[in-house]
Amino acid sequence: MSRRGKSKKLPVRTGDAYVRLPLPSGVPVWMCFYGDPCKVDVSIEENTYRQRYWMCVNYAFDPTPRQIRIGLLTLPPLCDFEQWIDTEIKEEDKRYKEICKKWEAERLERVEKRRQEEAVKKERQEEQQRRLAAERREERERKLERARCAKAAMEENPDALRKGKWPRCTQ
Repeated sequence: MSRRGKSKKLPVRTGDAYVRLPLPSGVPVWMCFYGDPCKVDVSIEENTYRQRYWMCVNYAFDPTPRQIRIGLLTLPPLCDFEQWIDTEIKEEDKRYKEICKKWEAERLERVEKRRQEEAVKKERQEEQQRRLAAERREERERKLERARCAKAAMEENPDALRKGKWPRCTQ
């Protein structure tokens, strides 16, 4: 009987950190400096993109999720054995890398354009804020001048307030 409303645990994948890659027939399996059989890996670097090579199973230790969970993280001895299987990049991989470079350049252009647009927008907002602040200062100065003028008129004629006349001070 299933539990409604409860999510099931996702299955944990166990196994090698690297996917087994197909090799041409007749290719012997190399042994590393420690005498362990090597595994095949694929390069992701630009100058050797998708070229296969033999590497020691102890060279790059990537523990599986199960090993992490149960605490089996003892590092094996490091061995830096590498032997290339493929010596040239395939044409389709070269085209793919060129397309990726083109896409990255376009993405960087878009990012730069967006950054410039945001800078212009920010500059406009700052200019508008400066303009509004200047208008507020001018308005405050006008009001202060009117108050000074009214105070001066009251000092000239102190009886104006008793007579119900307000000082005439407009500018």
